[in-house]
Amino acid sequence: MDISAASKAPLIGVFGGTFDPIHCGHLAIAQELMHELPLARILFVPAARPPHRVAPVAPAAHRLEMVRLALHGHPHFAVDECEYERLGPSYTVDTLLALRRRHRRPLALILGMDAFLGLPGWHRWRQLIGLAHLVIVRRPGFDAPLPSWVRPRLVTGGKLVDADHGLAVLVTTLDRPESATVLRQALRHGPAPAGWLPAGVPEYIERHKLYRGDD
Repeated sequence: MDISAASKAPLIGVFGGTFDPIHCGHLAIAQELMHELPLARILFVPAARPPHRVAPVAPAAHRLEMVRLALHGHPHFAVDECEYERLGPSYTVDTLLALRRRHRRPLALILGMDAFLGLPGWHRWRQLIGLAHLVIVRRPGFDAPLPSWVRPRLVTGGKLVDADHGLAVLVTTLDRPESATVLRQALRHGPAPAGWLPAGVPEYIERHKLYRGDD
């Protein structure tokens, strides 16, 4: 899709994650999806209290601020703090309910392949498809079979506008070197690999001495 037509697109992408820390790979994937899918914009939704993994290394307030810094200058990206506005675990089903009430537009939940395959372990996961479309992002060469329940829902990207929710699209993005795990390991001993962090984020990490302790 021509990104100049984004303002006419009906869908809002929802890109959740711990962003511990956010890196240039996240932004590159979002840019690809803006070009390929009928998205008006993409909301980055940092997980305040992620329930399905070990606790993030950086505190929630710092992770949120790093996302704000990273999105500066990207007019089609915005940060949404809905998971910071409620108590308890940051369940995705509750996030989608909140975003539907707030924006009153169809949503497209962006999931990496690993996260998608782990959906059956998520809280009330079967309700997700009733609240949003699914955008399943895979790396080149990743050929894991998709579960049978999602196959009848698969469409091409442009078809997402044909329904309010319940469809799925599989997108293969360019291979990216960035990894939050590798970043945290590098930051324990020195600077991040060159070009891996968005502008403003390295200085923020240094100023607040994040990722200095054991990971």
